[in-house]
Amino acid sequence: MTEVLMPESSSAPSSRREQLATTFEGYRSELDADNERRERLIILSRSTTQLSKKLIFHLHRGATLTSLEARSKNLQEARNKVAEIKINFGKIYDEIRGGINVESYWRWARQVSPGLEEYIEAISFLYYLEHASLIPLSEIQSELSDPTTGQPYVVVTPEDYVLGMSDLTGELMRYATNSLSTGDHEIPLAVCDFVRTVKTYFDGISPAMLYKLSKKQEETTRSLEKIEKVCYALRLRLVEYADRPEILRQMAKRALEDARDREGEGDKPA
Repeated sequence: MTEVLMPESSSAPSSRREQLATTFEGYRSELDADNERRERLIILSRSTTQLSKKLIFHLHRGATLTSLEARSKNLQEARNKVAEIKINFGKIYDEIRGGINVESYWRWARQVSPGLEEYIEAISFLYYLEHASLIPLSEIQSELSDPTTGQPYVVVTPEDYVLGMSDLTGELMRYATNSLSTGDHEIPLAVCDFVRTVKTYFDGISPAMLYKLSKKQEETTRSLEKIEKVCYALRLRLVEYADRPEILRQMAKRALEDARDREGEGDKPA
């Protein structure tokens, strides 16, 4: 009797295809979720950058006010703006699911870094106006932590700190030159010493350790040169016209205009 051969069941290959389809569907869902999270973090970082720039502009407007009460009000309003920026960092923390102490934060650090550096520049400028000194890294990390639990919203690395401080020197150059319009001759001299000290310390950092700093140090050098030229002219005028404040004010105004002209020329493309 001839044996009848039955066709093999196709259930096994079909099952494998379904498993592969399910697996790759999971991969696709994970990649889509990561891409969406990346876009949200980029948007939050850009928003942080914009708010930080507005804070810097606000501080510059108040820095040249002659009334101590008006300056104090300006700084208080600035602190309110800082609180608004911190809300953004809270949202960033939520996006990365609180992964501050695990690898998940470093996975998204590149998307967060631009806004963080701009914030460091802004908060350090505010701190300088309040204390005439350099804000410690620990203070910045404290500002970017939950006030109740102490949990950091983001991790402020030494690299982020140094790059943000390097950007600060440009704002201090503008602060020094703008202060001439108020007739305050001490601020440019104090800022000059401060920027020179910061540059000296940062020059000791090897480009191999922090390659981004080299380009920023070039900007710091140009800012320092502008401040030094203003201070040099100011020193000479103080010797010549110490007893004639009206001429000193005119000289200060001229030095301010010259500094702004040089700044404008430096911004032009080669």
